[in-house]
Amino acid sequence: MKKIVVCGGHFTPALALIEQLEGHKSSPNKEEIIFFGRKFATEGSKSFSAEYQTTLKKNIKFYSITAARLQRKYSRYTIPSLAKLPCGFLQSLILLIVIRPNLIVSFGGYLSLPVVFCGWLLGIDSITHEQAIIPGLATRINSLFVKKIFLSWPQTQKYFNNAKSEVIGNLIRGSLFKTEVNNPRIRKFLEKSGKNKLIFVTGGNQGSHFLNKLIFESQDLFKNYAILHQIGTANFAGDHQSAKAIKNKNYLSDEYIEPDNIGPIMKNALLVIARSGANTVWELAILAKPAILVPLPIAAQGEQVENAKILKNAGSAIVINQSDLTTKTLKDTLEKMFTNLEKFQKPAKNFQKTLPKDASRKLSNYIAGYLTEAGN
Repeated sequence: MKKIVVCGGHFTPALALIEQLEGHKSSPNKEEIIFFGRKFATEGSKSFSAEYQTTLKKNIKFYSITAARLQRKYSRYTIPSLAKLPCGFLQSLILLIVIRPNLIVSFGGYLSLPVVFCGWLLGIDSITHEQAIIPGLATRINSLFVKKIFLSWPQTQKYFNNAKSEVIGNLIRGSLFKTEVNNPRIRKFLEKSGKNKLIFVTGGNQGSHFLNKLIFESQDLFKNYAILHQIGTANFAGDHQSAKAIKNKNYLSDEYIEPDNIGPIMKNALLVIARSGANTVWELAILAKPAILVPLPIAAQGEQVENAKILKNAGSAIVINQSDLTTKTLKDTLEKMFTNLEKFQKPAKNFQKTLPKDASRKLSNYIAGYLTEAGN
């Protein structure tokens, strides 16, 4: 049986590839997918990560890697994290020797570094996919050791060898285009809030404490809007408990919304409030959804600011710096957008038409071709 190790910190496109590979006619008999990831949401957290929860449900073998993360701010976890540097490489080396995969597929993030490098040492080929318009440090380093680099945006190609890179767009799950929510609790909320303007708030799988706190402090919005709020798995500063304490018929929170439900929720929502991670921006663009974007200030090299500019320039989003966003600013911006929502919806639909929608198939086909040609 052919084995493929999938790794990295960006789980959304990784899941899209996994679903595509699982649907491949040769997959059930000839390909085994193994995931190397983080078991817990963040350093020191007791909450399970999105990748661990999802792969567990899909019966995919999951191996936890305790790789070191170079933190941007000093905390009590900084020194312990750096101490894990050799551990991540040793774990990756041993696991790859034992599993001996036919191919490694990386989706960036600090966790992918030891896996890709140890694969290179062992003569195991790797390929990588970069979602952001400005490539992360991990992808830049990994590019030295991988066979092929796949990119979401043509603007990113200038950072890599053209002969080694290819623009295919970002990987999206088939479930993103579903219309029905399969979570009874969320479905009931959507049905009851039909007459209200539905807003989906998300800080990504891990969550954003800033956005969470902003919504907690803006409960007067519940009078005019229905708020569906993904808190995130990390539980920063007790956000899970704060959300549960809110009792309002126009508010519903969930720590982690299953990937199959994200698309239907976005389709139901008139507007989205979110960070501007690469995958969030792509999904908003591919679904032509107006948004208020709040870039993460400490994102490497201003990555989220550049991601947000894509939708701002397209005319489908308003971008607000975190330092400028208050409950009043949020209220005023929502009123401005809902007063003339078509002004944002029309350019969103025009931009949607320019985006490639078959990246998952292209990457899956490349992998199938590689495995066939390699004779593994």
